[in-house]
Parts: sequence; structure tokens; C-alpha cells
Amino acid sequence: MPTPGSPPIAQGLDKTFGRLKKMRKTDEFSSVFRFRCVRNLAGIDFLAAPNGLDYSRLGMIVPKKILATAVARNRVKRLIRESFRLNQTALAGLDVVTRIKAKVDEAKLIDALQIGLKQCEACLKPRKQAIPEAVNAERR
Repeated sequence: MPTPGSPPIAQGLDKTFGRLKKMRKTDEFSSVFRFRCVRNLAGIDFLAAPNGLDYSRLGMIVPKKILATAVARNRVKRLIRESFRLNQTALAGLDVVTRIKAKVDEAKLIDALQIGLKQCEACLKPRKQAIPEAVNAERR
């Protein structure tokens, strides 16, 4: 709860990561894969596509073949979610999917996440203006 006298949090600018910001359905993931805006950094693929919403959403692919233990997979997912949560205001209107392709130590993973999420935004700026009409028509 905010303290008296503190400014209210604007809707959509909060730093939470709730149910609305998670990609869950196969169709949501496949639309990002079809858009084909991919960045590769340190064994991680970052795929992004405009979603026609006022907020960004995150999807994660962390395969068991690469990270064999549940502890390792959950740790990587936690790091991805936290990085996304901190950068989500800059990514508004995008669906982002992160796919782990190789085992990476934690320090390199954190650096790659910061850089990769910024590159996703830069990758889509020119295309984002031309695509929203097509995305909105597809959702109807």
C-alpha cells in the first residue's frame, strides 16, 4: 500500500508480473515464431512480435535436455522473469519469447537478458508501426 503523499502508480506502468503478462497458449507462441524477429545472444534466442495490447507478455522455453534438473530450470526461469519485469515498460505492446539453446553461467545469462530484451525493442520499432492493423485484424 502506498504511503500518504506518494504519487499513485499509473495503470500499466507497475512492475508486477501477473497472469495477463504470461503467454500460455500455443497460438500465442506460434504467432511470435511466425513473425521471425530473432536475436541470439550467449545461447539464448529472443523472439519478439507486436501484440496489439498496451502491455508486454513473456513466454519462456527452457528445455530439460539443456538444463537437466528442475532446480536449474526454475532458477533460469526466475532470472528471465525478473529481467523481463524490470524492462517491461520499454517493451510495451510486444510479445517476447525467450528460448534457452545452451547451458550458460548465471552472470552471462543476466547480461544477455538485459541486452537481448533491449535488442527486441529495437528490432521491432520500424515494423511495429506497420503491423498493428494486421495483428488486430487477426484477433477478430
